[in-house]
Formats: sequence, C-alpha cells, structure tokens
Amino acid sequence: MPDASGAVTEYRVTVRPRAHVLDVSMELRGVPAGAPLQLSTPTWVPGAYGLMRFARDVYELRATSDGGEELKVTRDGLCGFKVEGARGGRVRVTYRAWAYDPGWGELCGLVDDEHAVLLGTRYLFAPALGGPCVVRYELPEGWVMHHPGGAEQIDERTFQYPSHAALLDAPVVAGKFDVRTRTSGGATFDHIFVDRGHGFDTEVDAFADAVMKTVESCRAVFGSYPFQRYSFIFSFNPTAHWGLEHAHGTMIGLPVTALIDPAERLRAARVCAHELFHAWNVCRLKPEALAPPDFVRGSFTESLWIAEGITRYYEFLLLVRAGLLPAEEMISNVVNYYRHLAAMPAFGRTPVADSSRATFLNHNKYPGSINNTVDYYDVGMLVAFDLDAAMRTGATPTSLDAVFRAFYDRFAASPRGYSHQDVLEHFGAAGPGVRDLLRREVEGAGAVKVVESLEALGFAVQRGKVRYAGLVLKDNAGPEVSNVLDTGPSAESGLAPGDELQLLDGMPFQLKALRWLIEHRDQVQVTARRGHRIRTFTLTVRDRPDVTGLTWNGTEAQLQRMRDWMGRPELSWKAGQAIPLTAFENFHGIQTVL
Repeated sequence: MPDASGAVTEYRVTVRPRAHVLDVSMELRGVPAGAPLQLSTPTWVPGAYGLMRFARDVYELRATSDGGEELKVTRDGLCGFKVEGARGGRVRVTYRAWAYDPGWGELCGLVDDEHAVLLGTRYLFAPALGGPCVVRYELPEGWVMHHPGGAEQIDERTFQYPSHAALLDAPVVAGKFDVRTRTSGGATFDHIFVDRGHGFDTEVDAFADAVMKTVESCRAVFGSYPFQRYSFIFSFNPTAHWGLEHAHGTMIGLPVTALIDPAERLRAARVCAHELFHAWNVCRLKPEALAPPDFVRGSFTESLWIAEGITRYYEFLLLVRAGLLPAEEMISNVVNYYRHLAAMPAFGRTPVADSSRATFLNHNKYPGSINNTVDYYDVGMLVAFDLDAAMRTGATPTSLDAVFRAFYDRFAASPRGYSHQDVLEHFGAAGPGVRDLLRREVEGAGAVKVVESLEALGFAVQRGKVRYAGLVLKDNAGPEVSNVLDTGPSAESGLAPGDELQLLDGMPFQLKALRWLIEHRDQVQVTARRGHRIRTFTLTVRDRPDVTGLTWNGTEAQLQRMRDWMGRPELSWKAGQAIPLTAFENFHGIQTVL
C-alpha cells in the first residue's frame, strides 16, 4: 500500500545469470509535478562506512512518462541521475545493472551463473519520494528462492517492503544453494551456503550446531529474538570477503577450509556471533544519525564505538559462554587489543568518539593511519570491557549484560534513536564512576584503563619494556613497509610507507633477521626500493613500555565473579597461574609494531 502521499515504487527484477546482469524495471507512483525527479543508488550502506560507486554498474537507463513519452535522463553526481520532463503521477524507468563483483558482494549482492544474492543497492530509488517498495523477482526456470524476514510476501515471487531502507536490508538468495535449518526460542535460523568448501558433506551440520550455540548465548543477553526468521548466508569463494549485518540475516565469507580447520571454524563462529549481535545493536538499536540513515550524503555519529565496539566485545564473550572459546583466550585478546593500540601514536591523540565521526575517512587502514586514527571497533571493545568490569566490581554490582539490555529495551523502538547524552545518562546510572569512565574513555584519547580493570578483577599484570624501531610491515611480514610511527625512534630515518625492504645490514631481507636485529642492536642499516630508486636508511632502536605477562592472583570471591561473567562454572584458576597472552584475533588485521 502507498503511504499518505500516495508514493510507492514497484520493481521487476529479472536475473540473467549467464550474463551476470540484472534487468530492472521500476514504476514510481506519486511523483510530484514540477521539479526534475532525482534518482540514485545508495552511496553507502550501514556497516560499510565508505562512499561507494554503485552507480557505475547502472547503464542503458531510460525513463518514460505515464503516457509513454520519453524523458530526458542525465547523470547527476556520484550515484545520482536526473529525470526531466515528467508531469507528475507515474514514471517508468528501465535499466541494466552489471552484478558480478564478489569483492563487493556483501554490499550489493552478485549474480553467479548458478546462484544469485540480490540486494537493494542495485536498485535505483527516489530519495525524496519515500513510501513502500514492491519487488517482483523474475528468476530462471528451475531456480528456487530464499527470502529473509522483514517483508510481506504477496505471492511466490513478489514481496512488499515498508521502505527503501527495508529493501536494502533484505539479501535474497536464489538459484542453487544448500540450507541447514535450526530453531531456537521460537525463531527459525537458516544456514544458507551458496557454494561448498572442503568437508562440506560431513562437517556442515556440526558447523551449524556450533553457530547455534553462539545464537543461544546471544538470546540469553536480550531474553528473546527480535525476529521470527534469520538467515546466515555463507560463501566459500576466496574473493568473497563478506561480513555484513542485516536486521533479519547476514552475509559472511568463509575460507574454503573453514569446515575442516578448527581454528578457522572457530573464527567463523566468532564472525557469526558478531553479525548476529548486530540484529539488536545497530539494526534496531540505532544512534541518532542512523535513525534513519542518509543513504546519499552519509550519516555521521560519535556512537559507533557502541554499534561496533560493544559488538566486538560480545563476539568474544558469546563464544566463551557458548563453550567454544576458553575464557583465558578472551582475556588474552583483551590484553592484546590494548597492547596493539597502546603501541600506536594515534591512540594517545584520537578519541574514539572522533574516530567514529570520521568513519568515512578511516574505515580502512592507509599510510599514516597509525599516527592519526584508531579503530573504534578495537577501542570500543576495550571501553566495553572496562564498563563491564566497573559495573561488576562496583558498590552495587550489576553487569553490562543487564545495563545494555535495558538500554536496548528503552531505545530500540525510538524513532529518533539514542544520543551521546542518552548513553552518558543511562550507563552512568549504573553506579558511581561509570559516567566519568565513559566521558574519559570515549571523549578522551588513550584513556582506557584495561590494566587497572584487570587488577581490580584479581589479575596481576606484569609490565616491562620491549625493543622497537617503530615501523609496521605489510601483512606483518614485509618486505613492504605499511606505516612508520611518527613518535617512534625511526620517525626521522627517511623510511616511508610503500618502501620495500631489500637488505638488512647488507644481507637479504628476512623477517626473522629484522626481529633479531631490533632485539640486539641500537641501529640497523636497511636498503629499500622506493619506486624506481634504491635508498639506504638507518633505523634507530629504543625501548618502550609494554604489558609482558598476566597471572591470576584473585580470591575465591573474585574467581566466582569471573565464572559468572564468563558463564563458565568450571573455571578453576589458581593463585599465581599464568594466563598465556598468545591469543589475538582481529578480522580487521593486526598491525604489529616492530
């Protein structure tokens, strides 16, 4: 049904798998007379905070009036088109969209010759028009279709969405695919595999069962599911670097060996936990700027540390509570996230709130990023840990579980979302000092107190010094340099991002050799290729402070607190027991400072 203005957009989407294209016909009703009609593809989608070029794939665009008159169409801006000559009422638009780029698949779907994932980013919309959207999916003969929740089904292939935003939030799978279905708490969970990896026939059910353990852990935080049906959409294609949330599902890329490699299977379950948590946190509980988002100009908020950082924190905690990850490994990750950040100059300069506001600039790492921005996922995770620790050790103990659930219940249904002030007031009510902690750690730079939180919980933190030259190598292996710390001992060496290390003290580059030289020398001579030039530089090596070890030194009461927190009643740490600091997982990549 149209909204009060009479506006409604009807699409007919025809999938042409062998050509890897979509033929799209759209009819817009309720178009006002007068001004040109503006059409656009989105320039971004929530969860992928960067201005994209989706309109580059739209071509053969034509528009006609209600009476069949050809209308003038011209490109207008990054992702827009202008239709001139319409007299109001109805306008019909047809175009073709190229739809095969697996790297962009999580953002705008793709059309393979055997299957398709269809997303609304491929469909033009009228930003000023509003109203519901109706889509008729025309599929090749013999293709089946899976539609997630969030839409009203009109017939077998036709669905109505309350808004264009809801259409963008609904990945539709069609063609040949495998499904494993599970139920939990009255909701249905479909695990959809558009292709297969090693060991699929024998291992896929165990994988789905492991994912469901994290699902149950997530439900325990909020008490119920905010949906009736949820779809995990997986691909084993190595170029499908997927990992994007939707209100009723998610798209996730898996390594081809994810089902047969225990470490990769655990990593996959962790990504599933992260994306599922988003069904509550960001898909329904939204910062003001995302309620609703502006899909053309972008939306900017200081609260992505909540949307993404708290979600990252729970991706680890949910796995511990599900029995898939040892509690020691979660604690190790917390420490290593802190160590990882504390080594960066930007950590002492950039508040996480500012990093969040700048997300369209800093969502991906770049030369110089280590000096001028931090990842709000990473810092937000540590803020969440500090909040949970402060709440659990306060005079009136509570937990982030309880406080965040109440925050969700209060603001998830709010049409305006929540503000930073709402965060300060709601979380600050959890106890003395929590509000000050929030202001310090979110609005300040380098202010997270993970070490103090660990000590208050019963851990003994060993501090020491490590040798460093102040550079980061590409993929932490080199030989290419990706960043040079501008506060590091080699800041004035002349070495720059992009330089390719060739010789170390006159001998061929090896990572082991570089590590040894940094550990044992005060200066290291390096020869590097810079474009077409060969340059020689001298690295300077100094000491920097670091966390070097962690042991449990708590009381029985503190241990019981950790058991309750981790959901692991079998925890039996002894006084003086070392907690290995070897576990460190970050799907955004780890920047090791050498």
